[in-house]
Amino acid sequence: MPSENNEFLDYVDSVNRKEKEKEEWEKTLQWKKEWRETTYAGMIIAFVERSDAARFFEAIADSLEGGEDTASFYAIKIVYRVGIITSCIMFVFILGYIFKMLFGDEIVIEQEVVLVEEITRSQYEAEQREKKMRGEKVDETIPTVKKQSKVRQRRGKRD
Repeated sequence: MPSENNEFLDYVDSVNRKEKEKEEWEKTLQWKKEWRETTYAGMIIAFVERSDAARFFEAIADSLEGGEDTASFYAIKIVYRVGIITSCIMFVFILGYIFKMLFGDEIVIEQEVVLVEEITRSQYEAEQREKKMRGEKVDETIPTVKKQSKVRQRRGKRD
């Protein structure tokens, strides 16, 4: 009799455990359904399953079950690395495009350069006579003196 009692109690425990597992499974299915309806990731998963692309991903997962020594593992690993590198490059280009939109195409730096030319008084006077003969305006400024020679300063922009 005691063995029948133990068997009956084991049976009742297994039935209770199965009912509890069934309730937990139903809750899990309800949460999964809610997740698929309310999140973007869930919607993408649902779309993949509806478009029969899930079989493709299951085939990839099955091919990886052989471990790290299979050719398919190495091929997928290479494709993964190329994808990461490509996405990083695309990120840099997108970031550059955003900065270009914000700050413009070019940054232009202009500098004004002062050129100092040392000439003697006779060179200066000859230059003024040539200008007068060509009919150009003659510079009426007086050259400055530096180290016993006559110096004239000219300003202009660097090309």
